[in-house]
Amino acid sequence: MGRLELSSEASSNGRRRDPLTKILVGKYEGSIYEENGGFTGALSLGMGPDGKRNRLKRKGKTKTEVKDKLKEAVKELDGGVKTEHNYFVRDAVNDYLTAYAKSGKSPSSNTVYRSLAKNQLIPFIGHARLKELSADDVEKWLDGRAPHLTSSSLGMVHSLLKRSIRRAARHDRIGRNVALLVDTPEGKAGRQSRSLTLQQAKDVLEEAAKPEHRLGAYVILAIVSGLRTEELRTLKWSDVDLETATVYVRRADRHKGDTKTPLSRRGLGIADTAVDALRKHKKRQAAERLQAGDAYEDHDLVFCHENGAPYDAPRVRRRFRKVLRAAGLDASEWSPRELRHTFVSIMSDHGVPIEKISDLVGHASTKITETVYRHQLRPEIRDGAEHMNEIFSGTAKSA
Repeated sequence: MGRLELSSEASSNGRRRDPLTKILVGKYEGSIYEENGGFTGALSLGMGPDGKRNRLKRKGKTKTEVKDKLKEAVKELDGGVKTEHNYFVRDAVNDYLTAYAKSGKSPSSNTVYRSLAKNQLIPFIGHARLKELSADDVEKWLDGRAPHLTSSSLGMVHSLLKRSIRRAARHDRIGRNVALLVDTPEGKAGRQSRSLTLQQAKDVLEEAAKPEHRLGAYVILAIVSGLRTEELRTLKWSDVDLETATVYVRRADRHKGDTKTPLSRRGLGIADTAVDALRKHKKRQAAERLQAGDAYEDHDLVFCHENGAPYDAPRVRRRFRKVLRAAGLDASEWSPRELRHTFVSIMSDHGVPIEKISDLVGHASTKITETVYRHQLRPEIRDGAEHMNEIFSGTAKSA
C-alpha cells in the first residue's frame, strides 16, 4: 500500500540512530522505528488547528503488525471514524446505558440492562478495546454465558452489546458492528413458573398479615386479586375504594406509566382479607408521612418506601421473600409474579371457568398472554372477591 524505503540517520556526535523505515500509507507519509523493545509507526497528518504537527501513531511487536495497524487507522480516518485507541467495550456499553436512561424509556428495562451489563457483559468482554473486538470474541463470550443464562436473558445481553456498538458507530467511534455477525446461542432452560398450593397460600396470607411485614398488604392483595407486579407497584390510593372493596386497575404505558386510554381502566372487587390489610397499611403510611414531614415524597402510591419514594422490583422481591421465609417456604425458589399464577391456579382448582379467570386477570381472551391487555371497558368484577372470601374463610370445599 505504499513504497518502503530504508534509511538511517546520524546524530551530531556521529553515532548512528536506530534505523527508520520510511512508509507511505495512502496519502500519508511516515516512518516505523524501534522503540522499547518493539516498533512504533507514525504518520504525518499535517498541522492541527493549534499549529502543532498532527501525527498518528501505532505500536506493535513487529514492523508488519505496526504497518497493518496504520493501514486500518487510515481506513477509519478516511471513512470519518474517530476511533479512540483506549475506548473499550465497557465504555460503549456505559455510554449506551446513559443515553437509554435519559431517553425516558422504561426504568425497569434500564435496571435489567444495567444488571446484565454489570454481571454478564463487562466482567467477561468489557475490557477489550472496541476497535479490536472481533466476531470470534463475541461468539466465545456468548458461548461461555450460555450454560448460565436462559435463552431469553442471553438474547437480551447480546442485544445490549449490539445496540451499544451501533450507537458507537453512529458517533463514528467504530467502523462496523461485529456483534451483528454472531448468532445468539441457546441458553439454559428457564425455570417454569409455579404457584403456591392452597395451604401454602393460607400460610403466606397469615404471615403477611403480621405488622412486621411492611409489604404484607402487597402480598395479600397479589394473592387474592391476581394483579401483576407492575400494577401493584404503581397502584395509587386514588384507584382504591376501601368502602366498596374495589380496586381500579390502570393499563400503564410501559415507558411512562400513564394510562393510554379510558378503556385501559377496569374495576376489580377485592376480598375482605385484602381490604383489612390495606386499611392497616394506610394507617401505617399516614404515621410515616407525619414522621417524614417535608421530606415525604407524595406520589399517592399504595406501596412505597417510608418516605413515599417508589419501590423498585428488587426491593419488592427482597421484602416478598422475607414474608415467604417467615411462612416456612424456601424463598429463593419463588418470585412475586408467581402470586398471580397462584391466584389463577386456586381459582381454577375451585371450579371457576377459564373465561371468568381470564376476565379477572385482565386478559382479552384465554389465549392472550400476560403482556397483552384487553381493549374494551369491562364492568366492575366482583366474582373474584366472592370466590376468595369463600376459599379463605374455610367454607369452600377442598380441591
